[in-house]
Formats: sequence, C-alpha cells, structure tokens
Amino acid sequence: MRPNSKEKLEILKVEMGLIQGTFDKYDDLIFRNRNWFITLWAGAIGLAFTIKDPGIIFLSILAAVLYWALEGFMRHQYWYKYVVRYRAIREWLNSSKSETISIYDLTNHYGQRPGRRERVKNSFLKLEPSLLSVVMIVSAIIAYTLVPINA
Repeated sequence: MRPNSKEKLEILKVEMGLIQGTFDKYDDLIFRNRNWFITLWAGAIGLAFTIKDPGIIFLSILAAVLYWALEGFMRHQYWYKYVVRYRAIREWLNSSKSETISIYDLTNHYGQRPGRRERVKNSFLKLEPSLLSVVMIVSAIIAYTLVPINA
C-alpha cells in the first residue's frame, strides 16, 4: 500500500528533519576537528620558535595537510550524500507533481547519485577548508624562514 499525498508530505518533513540533524552533527564534528588542527598547527610553530628548530615547522605543515584531507574525506564519505538527498527532496517539492523520488530514503539508494568527479570536487575543493589549509601551509613556510637555528 502506497502512502497518500498527505502521508508522503509528513514522511518528507520527518526526513528533512533527520537530514538537518545529520548536517548539524557533521558541521559540529568538522568545526571541532578544525579547532584541534589549528591548535596543533599553532603549537608546532610556537615550539619551533621556542626550541629554535625550523624542522618542527614541518609538523605544522603536516597538520594543515591532514586537516584538509580529513575534512575532505568526512565530506566525501558521509556528508555529501545527505546534501544530494536534501537537494532532491527540495527540487521534488518545488517541481511538478510527478513522483520520481523514493520516500524515506536517507541513504539516497534510489535517487540520483553525483558523478565521482563532482563528489570529489564538492568534498575536497570547498573554498573555506582549502583556503584555510593553504593559509596554514604558507604561514608555516614563512615561519620556517623566521625561526633562528639553534647552533
């Protein structure tokens, strides 16, 4: 027995709430990771100046690269599929009355899936985390030139 239009709308409302909760969870996780990596990055630079060893700066570069990769993988593996599902529901609710979307499909098993290139681009090449990583790496390289060598 297929649900009627009113029941479908109620199911989609619940699903949108679940998707929003998932976004909130991953956003919180991403920002917590970001705070940890910035702390590690700054600590490595501070340690390099304290012990006068420019080689420690490479730890801050590693922290920036690891941050970028971790956030990208998190978005790629978990977060992005919910974005696709959210967009599909939004488009379906705002388009014609044809039923081309499955009901209550949180994993988007039946819906449209983005291509690999689009998924990688939208996961790893987002402006904010990429720019933050680049700034962290460039700042670390500048700090590397400023750290006096302990002789």
